[in-house]
Amino acid sequence: MKGSGNGKLAVHGGPKAVSASGTGRWEAIPAAEAKRAIGGLLDQGVITISNGTGIVGEFEAAFRDLVGTRYALTTNNGTATLHSAYFAVGVGPGTEVLVPSYTWHASITPVLQCGATPVFCDIEPDTLVIDPDDIERKITGRTRAICVVHTWGNVADMDRIMPLAQAHGIAVVEDASHAHGALYKGRPVGSIGDVGCFSMQGAKAVSGGESGVITTDDPELFDRMILLGHFGRGPKGEGAHTFDELGDMSLGSKYRPHPFAIALAHCQLKRLPELNRHRTRNYAILNDALRDVEGIETVEPREGCVRGGYLEFKFKASRAVVDRVPVERIEEALQAEGAPVKKDRYSNLNFTYGLLHKAPLFTTFDRRTVGGCFYDPTAYAGPVEAPTLPVTEDVCGRLLSTYAFVDVDEAYLLEIAGAFRKVMGHLDELT
Repeated sequence: MKGSGNGKLAVHGGPKAVSASGTGRWEAIPAAEAKRAIGGLLDQGVITISNGTGIVGEFEAAFRDLVGTRYALTTNNGTATLHSAYFAVGVGPGTEVLVPSYTWHASITPVLQCGATPVFCDIEPDTLVIDPDDIERKITGRTRAICVVHTWGNVADMDRIMPLAQAHGIAVVEDASHAHGALYKGRPVGSIGDVGCFSMQGAKAVSGGESGVITTDDPELFDRMILLGHFGRGPKGEGAHTFDELGDMSLGSKYRPHPFAIALAHCQLKRLPELNRHRTRNYAILNDALRDVEGIETVEPREGCVRGGYLEFKFKASRAVVDRVPVERIEEALQAEGAPVKKDRYSNLNFTYGLLHKAPLFTTFDRRTVGGCFYDPTAYAGPVEAPTLPVTEDVCGRLLSTYAFVDVDEAYLLEIAGAFRKVMGHLDELT
């Protein structure tokens, strides 16, 4: 393989390990189809849909078919799906939600919008998803829900989590924003917990630019989510109609999506199986090539599960490696070789603060100083010290990331693996 352990490192003036083109041929936005779909709405004069019909109803039906739930509800973004889910399952003042620290902050901030308290849990080192053992340790009488994030398309251990939740009367909210089309032992994510939440923002596998979709089998939960954010739509849950006396009023939030966004997402949903096939193949090629590279640990799917969505591909430098060489230096060396590899962004930045359990919003910032209901009035006493999450802190200091490649040549992927091999073979030169 080109780019083995031999040769001078590119960061020190040697030849690059990656010479093949990394240009992806996948059309991220199916422009022609999207223009037809959105143009058709314009021709009809449709620029808003409040009652869940038209393209919104078509998309929700298609998403129900994908996930296998009785209901699907579109929203204007993924954060709205999570707020809707927490509200629906009864998260409020006096309650707690168990959450992973290793995720995007929007998995957690809607807990504050409900006046509740997030409780941070550790992750499994091999899969990067929430650890059922730590969930069990942190359940209290106040626990109302568990947020299970299927991070980077890797599926959490639902066989452990669901019985725990059921034994304690706790709701399970699946944040499947990275995991469109993923399967847990044959079951689609978003259909296993009480509510499934899917972001359709930006670079997600199914994207409307800014939009989201929620799934559930429970008619009352569906009606509660309608009540929170969908003025004009009215309750639709079969046999439930929990809030009929309120008519078509909502509680003041307005979470319905723009029909143009749903038209775009509908175009991308049709291509999801093909996208997942490509990404699964490419991640497997990289993992197969890296599995015997000393100092690099691959992130594998859970046994019996099928990853989906992905968003990014992840790898770990071993503890022995980062004890010798800072991960920043490894990142620099890999990039010099032409490999598009960076430190993991959730661990490194999450924009300003690193891992969420250490973020000022949850530790040093006094949320009582702002308006609204962003703290639990029954329990919040002001700033607190960050909890210790040893596995999260260890693993996330070693994570490396590259693109979730779709339509690229195998030779390019093997050269990226060769760059890892070359850098790991010259660690002494990076100290």
